[in-house]
Amino acid sequence: MRKEGIGMRIAIIGCMVMNREISRLVSGSKNQVRVWWLRQGLHDTPDLLRSELQRTIDDIEKENAILRSGFRFEMIVLAYGLCSNGVLGLCSRSIPLVIPRCDDCISLFLGSADRYRKYFREYPGTYWYNRGWIEQAFTPSKRNYTKLRAEYAEQYGEENADYLMACTNDWMTKYSRCGFITSPGEEDTASEEYARRAAEDFGWEFRKFEGSMSYLGALVDGPWEDGQFLTCPPRSRIAADYTNRKFRCVPCGIDDGSPEH
Repeated sequence: MRKEGIGMRIAIIGCMVMNREISRLVSGSKNQVRVWWLRQGLHDTPDLLRSELQRTIDDIEKENAILRSGFRFEMIVLAYGLCSNGVLGLCSRSIPLVIPRCDDCISLFLGSADRYRKYFREYPGTYWYNRGWIEQAFTPSKRNYTKLRAEYAEQYGEENADYLMACTNDWMTKYSRCGFITSPGEEDTASEEYARRAAEDFGWEFRKFEGSMSYLGALVDGPWEDGQFLTCPPRSRIAADYTNRKFRCVPCGIDDGSPEH
């Protein structure tokens, strides 16, 4: 039984791009939180992301089974959105799963899914940057592409390197703007300058957007209101909801077309 005034024990599974923000929130949370971090980029291969998330959920449940009463996790919170459908099919056997109702971490960094949808309409063709992506991901920049081309040339030769870089850069024709999301409460001129240089390198407009900790704060602290989060009970799995709600839960064993873990 939880003592009066003590928060919940929750397990968070998060992508490393949110390491700074979530760590800061955990340090001041009323809840007793432990975080399992997964490397950035798994959403590029949704089946691999699903496999890694499910493996981590299973590991948390195995550990929970041997913990003493009063020290067991009461919730598993996923610091992921839809992420290329990589979360669909996830389930737990004994601990509720909580997931934010959003497409990806851009909504989490901006503070709400509604705000991201608004910007998506108002600023089409925006490629997003923030400190976490710059530190943890391969973000487009002249410096990174110079390094990548050198790696291709070493492995495959000069001619093949040119071809591979043309393939790598093909996506860039879809973008015309760099959107830099600030880190609330942090002075981070280096990341902003990196994003400004990248915009200049690619001939993009640069626009700065104020970040918000409100969605991430709700993710760490709760309560997980249904409008912002899906709470999926044990022996149910996360399924797609083709509205702005993004997710629903269905009993395990029900075939709704979502991938199975």
